[in-house]
Amino acid sequence: MKRSIWFNGLVGLMLILIGGILFRGYRIWSTNDYLFKEHFHLEDSVMPTWYPTATLGLGLLSLIGIILVYFYKKIGVYLTILGLFLSIVIQPEFMPDGTLYSMFTLFVFIGYGLAVIIPHWKEFS
Repeated sequence: MKRSIWFNGLVGLMLILIGGILFRGYRIWSTNDYLFKEHFHLEDSVMPTWYPTATLGLGLLSLIGIILVYFYKKIGVYLTILGLFLSIVIQPEFMPDGTLYSMFTLFVFIGYGLAVIIPHWKEFS
């Protein structure tokens, strides 16, 4: 199957955005700190211990979904949306940076991604 430049652009863009989510999850996991903590004066707030691992897991789920989208698998679309949506839902209320980045990634996939994917949907297995 011939992939259009828009389809390849979608996959490349989503790999970069999901890579950012994975990098953020790795930074949180390795430093046990999160972004903007000092700007919001949240030194006393405690991050849940499960949060960094869950962020990495959901990022990997989204990454697997994008790889499956590249190979025209319908389950990849659902995995990507599920992984990004759950990463938004589990964001603690004191981490606005993760919520905004995950929402941006999900909106890019739904807005741009589905506009590219829907014409090819009959080719997906």
